[in-house]
Amino acid sequence: MPKILHTARYTGLPLEILQRSCPEGFTVKTLDEATHEQLVKEAIDADYFLVSGRLPIDKAVLDHAPHLKMIQRTGVGTEMLDPDEIKKCGIPVYVNAGVNAQSVAEHTLTLVLACLKRLPQINRQMHEGVWKKQLTGVTTHELKDKTVAMVGMGNIGHLVAQMLQAFGAKVIYTDVFRQTKDVEEKLELTYFDSFEAMLPQADILSFHCPLTKENTEMLNQRTLAMVKEGAIVVNTARGKLINPDDLYNAVKSGHIRAAALDTHYEEPIKEGYKLAEMDNIILTPHIGGLSYEAFESMMQRAMENICHFENSEMDLIKGNRIL
Repeated sequence: MPKILHTARYTGLPLEILQRSCPEGFTVKTLDEATHEQLVKEAIDADYFLVSGRLPIDKAVLDHAPHLKMIQRTGVGTEMLDPDEIKKCGIPVYVNAGVNAQSVAEHTLTLVLACLKRLPQINRQMHEGVWKKQLTGVTTHELKDKTVAMVGMGNIGHLVAQMLQAFGAKVIYTDVFRQTKDVEEKLELTYFDSFEAMLPQADILSFHCPLTKENTEMLNQRTLAMVKEGAIVVNTARGKLINPDDLYNAVKSGHIRAAALDTHYEEPIKEGYKLAEMDNIILTPHIGGLSYEAFESMMQRAMENICHFENSEMDLIKGNRIL
């Protein structure tokens, strides 16, 4: 019976969903401890890796996985994969492209509105018994007519842009691949050929791109200075797109009005995380793509892909092969 090794540790409802998504005729094993040593140990008899979490799939793991046939990501991020070592082994890798785009897009819009409406601060005041109706209300802002600068226009970006249309926001974007004229007209997009060129116009700066060597810390002291004063920064993509110390300083100085981060430079965050000090910075634990519906779909599609691969039904595999 083929063994699917889940390369992280789930408990509770996530584990239940993982187990009930396992196809008939397969076994699935999640790690007892989320450590590299445990991963190496369990890899010895694994036929498939179902990769989530941040444990690296490196040479040590691959050397201890003699039966490995395929690697399937639960999502789309690949920073935990060592592509050179995987290529040496000739192991195909598939990602779950687009499966949680709706969830991430909704989370992005939620964070944008929470910043504009100052929901965390106002909610805290109400719990403390503070009622300042007019004084509080006039500190909030509308999304209508705001310029949202989006970095990346893939599956998630398309959905966010579509949602923003309903609010009457203006969307500008940059991407390594420009959208077609038809798409730009349909979504009312304005293209910029560089990240820096967008920044002076951004009321809201939102990230929707993969992390690469070239764009690591693309939002830093220099580029933050180019952003319109009073802008909002939202990141539901990858934490290392932003230099956290530089963002902290920009928010503390008031140059950036507020920020909302679902992804962080180091995950999980550690004690003393400076960005957690300010109440105009909203933090969530990388859950943008993990609504119940999205999580269940991620597990089901990933397991279906593994089953199709085992049965040589390559034309039925969903998502993208990246290696």
